[in-house]
Amino acid sequence: MLYDQPRNVWKPVLARFTRALRSTRARSSERVLLAGARVATLLGIFALLGSLAGISTAFAVQAKPPTDWSFYINSSSTSKAYTLGCNQGHSDTTSGANSEVILAFGGQLSNNSGTEMTFGAGNISNGAIEAVAEAFSHGYTGCHNASTVLTLGIGTNNNISVTYTGGQTWANVVKAVNTSNASHGYEYDVIVEGANDIEPGFGGASAARSWAQGFASVPGYRYIDFGSADGCPASGSGNGSCNNGWTEDDEWYVSWGNPAADNPVPQIFYSAMAHQWATISLYGATHKGSAVYMAGPGDEHELDTSTLTSSQAWTDLWTDLNNNSATRQSMSYSLEIHHES
Repeated sequence: MLYDQPRNVWKPVLARFTRALRSTRARSSERVLLAGARVATLLGIFALLGSLAGISTAFAVQAKPPTDWSFYINSSSTSKAYTLGCNQGHSDTTSGANSEVILAFGGQLSNNSGTEMTFGAGNISNGAIEAVAEAFSHGYTGCHNASTVLTLGIGTNNNISVTYTGGQTWANVVKAVNTSNASHGYEYDVIVEGANDIEPGFGGASAARSWAQGFASVPGYRYIDFGSADGCPASGSGNGSCNNGWTEDDEWYVSWGNPAADNPVPQIFYSAMAHQWATISLYGATHKGSAVYMAGPGDEHELDTSTLTSSQAWTDLWTDLNNNSATRQSMSYSLEIHHES
């Protein structure tokens, strides 16, 4: 069987192709089946052999890719951003792997002029956010092997002001970075998307849905949900309740069902969080016509050593997703959040 695989499978391939042609880079809106076909073929062979032998089959966990560092941004320093981007470029060159990084700028201000950065770092304007993302892109482009591609998420959260207009504003920030990157030739090496740390504990579901709809109203751009599923069920396939009035349907919508939602990077700080996200994926497969396909887990072990390591987060999420044929999938990235400095 072929799996409805992640939207991001072909993004690096498309970027390489268009870089070679020096033409307009294709957007990552298609779902492509090549990686899924490879996984499905192997799983089918193993299952057939197990069936013929009269034994149950168990599958090895997919090998974890290099863990990419994401960052809580706490300044408007473009020199720091350039260095961080260059570091990621060197890392990708060494590993030969594509990468995904999220720059988390905090919650949007009520006037949508910028964000309030986390950990009391103050406010930053939209223009400064764009400059930081552009500098990171510049650093990556100048320091990587031309065969690798970075997906860069410009991140906010649903903690302060969460509105339809805010979603539009954030999509236009992404648009501005893409336009600037294109003028410098970075767009062939860096795919820029929005990102949002969406958590039920931060605010209501209707506001988060509205933000997602606002983002989607600006055509041609995507966002990555890198949040949590606070209070959602850890098993079952119905539309279970989560914290703060949310349901699994709300989580499915903002992480996957919205037309602008790309493959999410769910927070997997504890094993229970992997159970929750696998259950949301199963809800989608059962009731909405599509499981949620994950880019890969996000962990915070460097900031809190009591939480899962990158390897543990990867194993837990992959295992929970692949324990059910309806949500079986491969993943592309492993992310860990760090402080900028």
